[in-house]
Amino acid sequence: MLYVTPNSQDAAFHFSVETYFLEHFPLDQPLFMIWQADQCAMLGANQVAAAEIDCSYAKKEQIQIVRRQSGGGTIYTDLGTLLYTLILPQTAGDVQEILRETVAGPIVRALNKLGIPAQLEGRNDILVAGKKVSGLAQYTRNGRVCTHGSLLYDADLDMLAGVLQVDDEKIRSKAIRSVRSRVTNLREHMATPVSTAEFWTLLSEALAQEWEMQTYTLTDTDLTKIDDICREKYANPAWTFGRDPQFSISSSKRFPAGKVEAFLDVIRGEITACSICGDFLATAPICGLEQMFTGKSFCRGAIADVLAGVDLRPYLGEITQEQLLSCIFE
Repeated sequence: MLYVTPNSQDAAFHFSVETYFLEHFPLDQPLFMIWQADQCAMLGANQVAAAEIDCSYAKKEQIQIVRRQSGGGTIYTDLGTLLYTLILPQTAGDVQEILRETVAGPIVRALNKLGIPAQLEGRNDILVAGKKVSGLAQYTRNGRVCTHGSLLYDADLDMLAGVLQVDDEKIRSKAIRSVRSRVTNLREHMATPVSTAEFWTLLSEALAQEWEMQTYTLTDTDLTKIDDICREKYANPAWTFGRDPQFSISSSKRFPAGKVEAFLDVIRGEITACSICGDFLATAPICGLEQMFTGKSFCRGAIADVLAGVDLRPYLGEITQEQLLSCIFE
């Protein structure tokens, strides 16, 4: 396994590193990264920025806003947070099992070795004492699976609560009073707390017992291509804020596997444009599903016919066809 530690605190740069290794590098073995990003709100691929982030607060506090390629919800990171990425060849196995067994399992075991009673819970969370310390998400490209996540170690949780706009329905569904009460820092659960930098070293050593890792240093050629990707995509406002949809009909519904929001333009009974947003754990670009709606009649039967036989899991995670239809038409 290649082990990469890019020398940057820019989230847009690191997401560009992921894309480079997924789509442009002749990767013949797994790749793992641990990295950091200073004060950043990271949108899921299918979320609407204004609905998830207090953009005025972000501007005032100089919090970067970046959109990643994976699904799931928005997270906040700063230099008290560690982030990790694992890229693997895509196999015939279920990508959710890859998330749980190949990535979350080693992370949880590494934390346990450090005396932290972490455990995986739900669709993509790692908890300690019933509170979230890490969320994972993944996506597939070019025959490879990228799984990434965050670890709150000594993050500014008040800043996290200030910038993230979690909807009331999600808070109620988890039986908590606020986003601040749902999360905790790993540092609070260590018998002998250390600095974030020291924790990074300890975590790396614990993970080295799980995987045999060989250090890879990014070359000048790598960095040139990564910078091109960053400029064209992740540092481009058109990518970050381009999911804000135009619509004549909208609906939303929360399910155990995440929230779905459907935005449709309908002219004389025909769907002319479709945007599907939410924090569901998609692994493929949602545009593949949205395009199936264009030109179809706006009625439940017509859309059910379109979806018949379509495997929705790459687009919507565990959201079912019936749940999607109920969101749009009920």
